[in-house]
Amino acid sequence: MTEITIKPKIKLKYRVDMSFLSKIQDYKSIREFLATKISYGNKLIGISSLFKITGSNMSKVVIKSAETSMDNIGKGLMNIDMTVHGNVGFSFGSNMISGKLILHGNCLDYAASGIKGGKIFIYGNTGNYFAGKPNSSNEGILDGFIYIKGNVGHNSIQRMRRGNVIISGNIGDYACAEMISGSVVVMGSIGKFFAEGIKRGTIITKDKKLTKDYRIANDAEYNFIKFFINSVTKQLDTNIFKNKSIISRYHGHKNNENVSEIFLLKS
Repeated sequence: MTEITIKPKIKLKYRVDMSFLSKIQDYKSIREFLATKISYGNKLIGISSLFKITGSNMSKVVIKSAETSMDNIGKGLMNIDMTVHGNVGFSFGSNMISGKLILHGNCLDYAASGIKGGKIFIYGNTGNYFAGKPNSSNEGILDGFIYIKGNVGHNSIQRMRRGNVIISGNIGDYACAEMISGSVVVMGSIGKFFAEGIKRGTIITKDKKLTKDYRIANDAEYNFIKFFINSVTKQLDTNIFKNKSIISRYHGHKNNENVSEIFLLKS
């Protein structure tokens, strides 16, 4: 069976909720799926009127020529591998449960918010509120693996509870606020007010200014970071840690109950 391929037939004038694709495996047949109707402007319209759709393998979906008016791609995704080519709209991959979601392009705000599992690879930049709290919850991402090749916007990765987030580029202001657990790698520059109110978790960075209020630690826990780096490298198509040896480890803020740790990379 060939993968499902979907491509806009027209230049989309209105925003389109693409979350129907995440439910494709609920349909008994491709014919039933093609009869789906969605909101477009102030009308209900068949998806076949908006998109050219081919293929029959409902576990693999490819979106071509995506547009920024296409929101909620991969929302609630479960047990599907989805690849997207082009820039997309809001809430890309939000509330994802399992599977794999790949974006060759940029996305707008709220990408990966509230994910519970799965793997997301974004070969571009994200907007603000990336990997944070969905509107219906006070918790950030609960689990999963996320890789961003580009830059990440402001107010991102807030109240993270678990999972791994790898950022090759820069991250904006107010990131990682109230982080509870999980691991975050930032290879580029870090904005203002980073990790305010953090409780636990691991930060890997080249930015030495983050360590100024932390205690220098011994190397007793370096086995974890070696395992982590090896695990991340196996999941990516590039070794982002190449020639970036660990200089030192810092653990626990001097003035509060924060027990997070920072691994400082060679710049």
